[in-house]
Amino acid sequence: MRGKRVSRASRKLDVVLVAARYGEGGDQLDIVQGYERRGFVWGDLVLLDRQALIERLNDKKRVVTGYPGELPGDFEVTAEVHLTKEGGGISIVADGHQTGVDDLGLPLF
Repeated sequence: MRGKRVSRASRKLDVVLVAARYGEGGDQLDIVQGYERRGFVWGDLVLLDRQALIERLNDKKRVVTGYPGELPGDFEVTAEVHLTKEGGGISIVADGHQTGVDDLGLPLF
């Protein structure tokens, strides 16, 4: 769109997660939907399993939860995603959510 710019925060992100699916117990992430940056552009909606998401977090990629904004490549960020290690296990959590289990606070798909 002419005259509009992508937010500065969206330019510094690597992965934006928009929906999640959890396993049968509901405490471990099975797969997530999200957008991943490919150089200067954002790719189409991708599916990442739990291990692929952990690899991206271990590679120090900036992973957040959010939803697409008005402009293509612009996102409204809701929380930062990080790994926590408790009781010998690894959990994937978004800021402001419980630890000990995977909790991203995303809509289910």
